[in-house]
Amino acid sequence: MKVDFKKYYNDYLGIDEKQFKSGKSVFSSVQRNVPLNFQYVYKMIATVLEDSVVFSIAPEFYNSFTKFINGKNIESLNQVIEISHDFFQSKLNDFKVRQVYRLTLKEENIMNLNNGQAIPLTKSILFESNKNMNEKEKIMIWNKMRKEIEEGRKYVVLIENNIVSSAKISDIDFFGGNIAVFTDPKYRNQGYGKQVVKGCINWCLDKYILPIYLVDIENIPSVKLAESLGFEIKSTEVIVSVTLYN
Repeated sequence: MKVDFKKYYNDYLGIDEKQFKSGKSVFSSVQRNVPLNFQYVYKMIATVLEDSVVFSIAPEFYNSFTKFINGKNIESLNQVIEISHDFFQSKLNDFKVRQVYRLTLKEENIMNLNNGQAIPLTKSILFESNKNMNEKEKIMIWNKMRKEIEEGRKYVVLIENNIVSSAKISDIDFFGGNIAVFTDPKYRNQGYGKQVVKGCINWCLDKYILPIYLVDIENIPSVKLAESLGFEIKSTEVIVSVTLYN
């Protein structure tokens, strides 16, 4: 089974191909209200498809945003940044406008990789690495991470039983798996991030999931990490994001 990026992307953004070909540029998508990695909701995503700027927006903003941009000649994502601030400042209490790259594997690089030191996270590893927590805190973190751990979609590198780097497939939408990675600052530039991402890539490929890597455009080290593993930039986006506070 082969997952096509274009189909995944259109579905993720809620784009109707026929309507897009007919000149429609704003699409309402319920996906814009779905949390990503328990941290963010992307109320709007703008990108460029076939030289045209298109918008995927939460349904509650669709009508007002469509009217807001009516008559505006929007030709670049730089214009979108200003428009996003102007539109959402009276509608959302706390939001960020970010520019990101969305990457996936190049066709020729769709193959399993050696995980190196990366291993799947287990309940016992989680508890051992958080041994300074009390039992109530351990249970809370276990309940939050239980599904991803039991499904085997989180990989870690351990140094003296401490997790120094981790990556996971945080969300799977439309056969695309979002990879999130974090390495302790003290252990960066030692290849650990690369190893845990490899584990996630292998998990995705084994499950016929398209690995998706989303990164802020100014995060050059993370972009280089992804590219070193065979990822390529498929789109540049402006995202209006809201952070969830637990």
